[in-house]
Amino acid sequence: MTTGIDRQAQVLLIKAAEDEAVILLAGIPEGPFGFHVQQAVEKLLKALLCQLSIEYKFTHNLDHLELQLKDAGEVLPKALQDFSKIGAFAVVHRYDDIPEFHVLDHEAAIETVRLIREHIVARIAALSATP
Repeated sequence: MTTGIDRQAQVLLIKAAEDEAVILLAGIPEGPFGFHVQQAVEKLLKALLCQLSIEYKFTHNLDHLELQLKDAGEVLPKALQDFSKIGAFAVVHRYDDIPEFHVLDHEAAIETVRLIREHIVARIAALSATP
């Protein structure tokens, strides 16, 4: 018998996959690239929180979402790209210039999204099954 995957977690996983598909496009400008990296990570973290039945604030703060997961005993894989750097693309860099020191390493950002996705999909699958 399985408890199944939380409906909102499913929706967030689908939406995160859409954001991940965008970051894989060739020639995407830095601003949209960073925005979709941030959005993919945010939705993945929120999907796991949903599966754990943990309420979260409507926030773009990846560090806050990660802390909520840590408080619940979840350990995320080491990200290759710093969450605070990614998080700036949710709001600040949507409307302002992107300082050169904030430009994301595209390969590291893509790999970060992949690692987090694989981990969270596996955790949700494990949590959705009952012994």
